[in-house]
Amino acid sequence: MNIWLEPNEPQTFRELRLHASDKERILLDFQPLKESAEPDWNPMPEEWSCYYAPLRIYKQDYALLLPYFARIYPTVDAFDGTPELSFDVCFSNWIGKRDWKTVMHAIRQDISAYTEHEQLFFGAFLKWLEEALEHTNIIVVIGNQ
Repeated sequence: MNIWLEPNEPQTFRELRLHASDKERILLDFQPLKESAEPDWNPMPEEWSCYYAPLRIYKQDYALLLPYFARIYPTVDAFDGTPELSFDVCFSNWIGKRDWKTVMHAIRQDISAYTEHEQLFFGAFLKWLEEALEHTNIIVVIGNQ
C-alpha cells in the first residue's frame, strides 16, 4: 500500500478518542510531511496533507498529550530551525523525529501509571507515531483551538 496519496485523493483520518464526544470540533491533526531532497525545497500544504492515514485527536483527549509536548519545548522548528517556545494548539507545530522520540520515551516511562483505557489510548498513539516516523522525519501538528 502506498502511504502517500496522489493529488486530490482524500485522506482517511484515524481518529483516536478516549473521552472526546462525537460532537467535539476542537482538535489536533497529526500530518506526516512528505519530504523532498530538492534544493531550496519549501514544502507546500499538499506535502503535509498527503499521508494516507493522518491522526486526529480531539481536545478532551489531546489534553493528555500536552504535558508530554511541553517536555520538548523550547525547541526549534524541525523544518526551518526557528526557535519555538511552546506548543501551539491554534496553529502548526513542525516537530522533528528527535523530539518525537523524547515524547515517546516519556510516555513509555509513565504509561503504567495510567488506567487501562488510558494505556490503550497512549499505546495507539505510540503505534501510530512509530509507523509514521518510518516514512518521515517531521510530523506537522495542526490545531484549531
